[in-house]
Amino acid sequence: MKILLFGITDFTSYLLSKLIKADHEVCGLVFNRSRNPDIREMQAVAGSKKIPWWEIGDLKDPKFIAEVRESVRPDLILVATFEQLLPKELYSLARIAAINMHPSYLPDYRGFHPYFWPIANGEPFTGVTFHYLSEKFDEGEIIAQEKVPIGPEETAGIVVEKQKTAAWELLKEILEKIKATGEAPPAAPQPAGQFAKAPKVTIRDFFINWGWPTRKILDRIRALNPNSPAFTVYKQDTLGVYKAADAARGSKEPPGTIFHLAENGPVVKTGDGALLLEIVIYGKKYLLSGGDFVKHENVAPGEQLGG
Repeated sequence: MKILLFGITDFTSYLLSKLIKADHEVCGLVFNRSRNPDIREMQAVAGSKKIPWWEIGDLKDPKFIAEVRESVRPDLILVATFEQLLPKELYSLARIAAINMHPSYLPDYRGFHPYFWPIANGEPFTGVTFHYLSEKFDEGEIIAQEKVPIGPEETAGIVVEKQKTAAWELLKEILEKIKATGEAPPAAPQPAGQFAKAPKVTIRDFFINWGWPTRKILDRIRALNPNSPAFTVYKQDTLGVYKAADAARGSKEPPGTIFHLAENGPVVKTGDGALLLEIVIYGKKYLLSGGDFVKHENVAPGEQLGG
């Protein structure tokens, strides 16, 4: 079975490596134009395995569609983390099926950033869903899905690794069904209604609002880690927070106030409690423990964080 794979992230790279190791025939890779280093790694793998690849800006390009139809002739089109909606004239070229892997438990968290929002919103689980491609993002009929638990201290990096494993196990089952029957697997329509969404993350979403509850701030830090810290401002420069902990202390100071200096870092007032900053990065400097940040920057009680 010839599989044409679309994707741009390390999630795609992971599934590509699994498909190759399982001796599935990947007949081509398609990327959109991006500086993502994962794409360069996949191109190197494709070169070593003599797999053709395309870096496409316009998926409606008649030349590309003609090449897929006349030369590639895929049995299965598989999309795994791709930023563009495949047009029907392209995905309908799959002989058996055109399937998308979405890293959430649909219909919740349709959208561009399903890794970030379930953790940022304090959800107990996310998931992986395989569904048929349709003319709308993430709304096709569901073939298979699995919930992936989110531990209270787990970062986005940890959760994504669990999602990768779950995705491969589901994909193996789907491919086995297709191989056994020669047909597209059965699916069910997604339920109608209002569900949580996963819109694009903006620069505003990277910044801490110290008026938030402690738990919400911790969830925001986890949702960004390891790709970025959560940001605030200290002495008119950017302070990034990679790791923090509930300090369980009371204070009458306004939110964002550093009101105590613990041995392992400053304690900051939140909307409903306090937060100990354990690992930070200040300005253009290297990573610091919270304790080293206090020493190196002469942090003092009463100083304020935030814009």
